[in-house]
Amino acid sequence: MPSSRRAFIRGQWNPAYPGQTSQSLRQVEIVSLIVSTWPQHLDAVSEAVLALGNTEVHGRDPKGKLIVVIEEASQGAVGAKAHAISGLPHVLSAVMVFQASDDDEAAA
Repeated sequence: MPSSRRAFIRGQWNPAYPGQTSQSLRQVEIVSLIVSTWPQHLDAVSEAVLALGNTEVHGRDPKGKLIVVIEEASQGAVGAKAHAISGLPHVLSAVMVFQASDDDEAAA
């Protein structure tokens, strides 16, 4: 990658490893949601969220809350997945509480 301030700031330029370029890294978008449902539907909603793929349920409250993490390759894909979750049966709300972009070196 040519030397530039933008590449340096994003961590994509390292003079010790001149062969590393931004093309060798895969962009990953990560979003965390709080999903609310009725307590009696908590298990069904959790299973439906997991069935969508690229999702994880990291926490649950017996009162009807799930902490869901979505990991996708683009912001559009994350948005589509969050929209799909909010439209699942028995989901009362799906609120984004965290968003990050990262380069996944393992996928290179």
